[in-house]
Amino acid sequence: MKEKPIVQNNLKQLRKTRGIQQKFVAKSIGISANYYCQIENGHRVLPTKYLPKIRELFGVTLDEIFFDSKIAICDSNKIA
Repeated sequence: MKEKPIVQNNLKQLRKTRGIQQKFVAKSIGISANYYCQIENGHRVLPTKYLPKIRELFGVTLDEIFFDSKIAICDSNKIA
């Protein structure tokens, strides 16, 4: 199975640990739920114009979204 990039894993883990549905994230940043689902699944890239809204929604820095491997590792451990 192909591993997803850290950004997609981090977005998914941040959303799940906060108990937020994909629909809520999508509505909060101004995109469709289907589009956001495709971002989390690695089929689309998160457009940079939505980064400030994502950062604010999850209460994290952009560095944490893009580079914090601890978030992605937590996600991998829960999937197993």
